Amino acid sequence: HVAMTAVFVRGFDFGTTEDQLRNHFQGVGTISTVTFQGKGAAIVSYDSEDAAQQAVSTLEGSTIEGNGRYVNVKIDEGGDAKGARKGGKGGASGPQVIVRGFDFGTTEDQIRSHFDPCGEIQEIRFLGKGGGSAVIKFATEDEAAKAVDMDRSTIDGNERYVNVDFDGKGGGKGGKGGKSGGGKYGGGKYGGGKGKYGGKY
Repeated sequence: HVAMTAVFVRGFDFGTTEDQLRNHFQGVGTISTVTFQGKGAAIVSYDSEDAAQQAVSTLEGSTIEGNGRYVNVKIDEGGDAKGARKGGKGGASGPQVIVRGFDFGTTEDQIRSHFDPCGEIQEIRFLGKGGGSAVIKFATEDEAAKAVDMDRSTIDGNERYVNVDFDGKGGGKGGKGGKSGGGKYGGGKYGGGKGKYGGKY
């Protein structure tokens, strides 16, 4: 059993300080560390699992003082290791998606805020000089799958929708198979064939 003493917090305003986070999250238990994960996300570590569970149950959907929007709070399960394990089995290149079709001139911030609800974005890499397509790397494969669900959505300020698919040989084929086989994850990467994701979805 791995001790789940940390929570992953995302959605707070850019510029929120460690002190603001500590003040908001210390009500449920003693905080040992606060580690920022880029802008708008952080890992808050407690000295006990109870405190971390309490943070999820009482502070999910709460708003940090001085912020405009609420935060999402979930147990931090060491996403990197989990994502790598899942990716290795499926033959995908890890938790990455490729986004195509956005307007030239679309900024990294616009892409980030569009896909931020899916999970922790670790990297956005534009492809080619003119723009129009990019690779987004998430912390876990589950988060990448949520981004693929946003296929044919429109980024703020854009005229047309984007196509979203798994990046990488195994993942790309799986993603397409999933869409064409009935059901949300049918037939492709998450299909019942291997049984690995069968029960979960």
